[in-house]
Amino acid sequence: MKIDLNNYFPNYQLIDCGNGKKLEKFNNIVLIRPEITATGNSQLSIKEWKNIANAEFIETSKNQGYWDILKNFKQTWFINYQNEQININAELRLTNSKHIGIFPEQVLNWLFIKNISENYPDMNFLNLFGYTGLTSIAAARFSKSVTHIDSIKKVVDWTKINAKNSGIDNIRLICEDAPKFVEREIKRTAKPPTNLNNKYDAVILDPPPIGVGANNEKWILNKMLDKLLQNIALILKEKSFVIMNLYSHSLNKNYVNEIIHKNFPKHKVKLNEEVFGLSKYGNTISHSTFIHLEN
Repeated sequence: MKIDLNNYFPNYQLIDCGNGKKLEKFNNIVLIRPEITATGNSQLSIKEWKNIANAEFIETSKNQGYWDILKNFKQTWFINYQNEQININAELRLTNSKHIGIFPEQVLNWLFIKNISENYPDMNFLNLFGYTGLTSIAAARFSKSVTHIDSIKKVVDWTKINAKNSGIDNIRLICEDAPKFVEREIKRTAKPPTNLNNKYDAVILDPPPIGVGANNEKWILNKMLDKLLQNIALILKEKSFVIMNLYSHSLNKNYVNEIIHKNFPKHKVKLNEEVFGLSKYGNTISHSTFIHLEN
């Protein structure tokens, strides 16, 4: 599926992409960042890109590097997303990785959450690998409770800022390794009497290909996703949803389909597709595989 995110999120635009990079506009700030899926040629030259851009991320090792400032600008700024009941005010920052606090393609999940909440109000959400909390904020607009998990304290604190700026106060923020949190929820749920407060109507997860937890726990998506999904199934209510993004291009699609059907046999697959983002000039990058399940 190919989409132009600017149609869904007017304050974001993929301007151009190619040669392993992407040129994006976040509100009024334009950035050049590495992009492994930008395999073709860009429409504009790199010289034209640099004339437009405020900064370029120069990668020195995987996901590490520095920003080359091309035009002076305030390096903390804001981007707003508003659509009917959803209102998100996100603080963006240049960090020592290429990430700046937002994955704009997540707007597709925000809209899915809005749609399911129309029929199932006041759901209890769990957001694993929650990053800076924008999807948690979207869910909090429609739910009685959102539990947000991330293993990095800095981004949990960032989530707190984003929630406050968005007028949200019903998110429970926990700095913990996501798989360990799920394991603890299973134990709490199993204790008599059964505690339904530790079961969820919807679980959101956006796991990285590799990662390190709060106490140096290793996360390897290809090896650990199956077990995590198996455990998530144990903390879902009978009527439930799973919202997942997979960014790893080494994951075999047949394997992903197999573990989805194995761990969620009663859930219907509403969406399981790689989404490609269209630039202003029509070339594309991958926005990850989106998976939406409903029981």
